[in-house]
Amino acid sequence: MAISIDPRLSEAARLGNIDAFYAIIQEDPYMLDHIDQIPFVHTPLHIAAHEGQILFAMEMMNLKPSFARKLNRDGFSPMHLALRNGQIKLVLGLLKADKDLVRVKGREGMTPLHWVVTMGNSNLLIEFLEACPECIEDVTVLNETALHLALKNDQTDAFNLLIGWLQTNRRKGALALEKKVLNWRDNNDNTMLHIAASKGLRQELRLVLDSFVLFSIDLQAKNSQGLTALEILRDVRQAVNNAEVDTTTTKIKRLKKKEHTYKILCRSAARSRANLSAEMLNAMLVVLGLVITAIYQSSLSPPGGVWQADNTNSSTSDPLFPTSNNVTLHFIEVKGSIAKHLIGAESRKAGTTTMEPMPYFIFFFLTSTAFMISIFYTLWFTLHVSSIVVGPVYFLGISYFWSMAILAPSVDLSGINILYTFVFFTAPFLALSVRILRHLVSPSSNYTEWIHLRIAVCGARNVGIAQIFRFLILPPYIA
Repeated sequence: MAISIDPRLSEAARLGNIDAFYAIIQEDPYMLDHIDQIPFVHTPLHIAAHEGQILFAMEMMNLKPSFARKLNRDGFSPMHLALRNGQIKLVLGLLKADKDLVRVKGREGMTPLHWVVTMGNSNLLIEFLEACPECIEDVTVLNETALHLALKNDQTDAFNLLIGWLQTNRRKGALALEKKVLNWRDNNDNTMLHIAASKGLRQELRLVLDSFVLFSIDLQAKNSQGLTALEILRDVRQAVNNAEVDTTTTKIKRLKKKEHTYKILCRSAARSRANLSAEMLNAMLVVLGLVITAIYQSSLSPPGGVWQADNTNSSTSDPLFPTSNNVTLHFIEVKGSIAKHLIGAESRKAGTTTMEPMPYFIFFFLTSTAFMISIFYTLWFTLHVSSIVVGPVYFLGISYFWSMAILAPSVDLSGINILYTFVFFTAPFLALSVRILRHLVSPSSNYTEWIHLRIAVCGARNVGIAQIFRFLILPPYIA
């Protein structure tokens, strides 16, 4: 037997008569609970939202907050109805009572935010984004974001506002949110760039290209027809079947291609890291931290100490225990000229280690190897969590090798350590430069696609900084 709503309650909600409502409740205290059991129902809150009865709606929110998330038989929540009927004050009241109401999905997965975007109400759009920033991630049943809907409904002002909000967002996770929303694909694999290109919205395309860094946007993304935004903008229309065949063929070739050894090693290492439990990962990081600390301490306090003053006196008082200035030398004594030629003769300068060159070389080799391995594993285990750890570890490595250069007992060993310091200092910049150059000169890179898209949107004479790279860095076949 279907549960019906008392007509007197509906009339009280329509008129906003709170006293009449409580008079009805005195007759049946469980009336609102009975209504709440109906999956799709036009609650008193729906009625009040439709009629703009703010006080009555707030009273319902206080008594039955669950009504605000219920859908009526048409698939609308109270906030949806308030938006459709232009009850802006009531919408803001509901938003103040529960900011997550903007994420309630109604008919076709449309949230109140999506409705505001399709309506083009900029003021409400700002209120929604400020109250609940996460609502910009919500998608419809067709996987459309607010950006998709703004472009499809020709609401360019709403689109520009969303882009501006993403650009100025400073909250936690803003970078990941920006990248996710900008590259989101709908059911046809169209990003917001594909839609803007298909509608010929050059100003909107230019706004996106000017507002975000290159690596935030995947300009090479292809939709279900196998077309990029640039190809759509150029009206390069291909048959869907041919595009699918080409895409499938490319995937088959990539899967059949033999992997490089370094890719196999990286995959194995990644799988090993993924299989580590949180407790095991924490234990390994603790051990690595202790190893790095102990090794770095050895660069500050080497075995045997350091010379306190320059000493060139190599005379000995005991042939079994050679000494110099009452300091006993190490038992590993280099007497051959070949070893001294390779690693240099002992200088015994103030601040250098009392170890002879050969013992020091062995000590340096072992500690440096352990130090580099420990740093590598520390970075490997923590980079997926945060890249902040890279800076301190980088400068710690430079400090270690520079300290070992100062301690080196010979000029040649000191030069080797200085070389290690220089390599450690420049390696990240060289790796980054090689990666950037490879990215720039590749004819199929995201950067090349960015330049071509900017040229198509802005014209050849207005490409911004891309024009400089285009003529000074890129080869002629790209320009």
